[in-house]
Amino acid sequence: MTRIYFVRHAQPDPSCGYNPDFPLTELGKNDALTAADVLKDKDISAVYSSSYLRAVQTVTPFAEEAGLEIIKEYSLRERTGGNWQSSFENYAEYINAQIEDISCKVEGGESLEEVQERCMETIEQIIAENDGKAVVVGIHGMALATILMHYFPGFGTKDFYQIVDLMPLILKLDIEDGKCESYGIELAIKRIYPNGYLKLSDTLKGK
Repeated sequence: MTRIYFVRHAQPDPSCGYNPDFPLTELGKNDALTAADVLKDKDISAVYSSSYLRAVQTVTPFAEEAGLEIIKEYSLRERTGGNWQSSFENYAEYINAQIEDISCKVEGGESLEEVQERCMETIEQIIAENDGKAVVVGIHGMALATILMHYFPGFGTKDFYQIVDLMPLILKLDIEDGKCESYGIELAIKRIYPNGYLKLSDTLKGK
């Protein structure tokens, strides 16, 4: 069995305009310290992360305290959104369409099926390399959702909206023989994306 602590990044700072590699806010950096405190007694032997800065910054306090190198995996990055504005009135409508049909994609963007494929290839490699151990994986909201879709096939739109505002979020999954044997929430801090970056229509949430 491999125990994975998936750490969804803390609150990001998109004040410089949209940039996949934007950093954490000061509040997010403080919440990363809280995440480190939660993880410190978990007997973790390795730390992996999406190579995007906000994910790396979220797991950095724990990695430094534990004396562990952060192994950066570009394949764990957030999905590429592409030109969704040409097909959908708002971002929530785009999210819903992609979750309801994981093959849905727009020009310049990725489908969730494609995100799931690259993420799971890396997760399965991490599991193979860490049998009997506990590891941390720094991740993003939608990328994490595709992993949860793999282990919990019923994971859908309502489930995604339960985690979309949780930054950071730490989920513990125990994986054995390709299946999730148990899971739990270790930390869930509700935050919003600042500057109105991620505007989700209340009328579309949870449908």
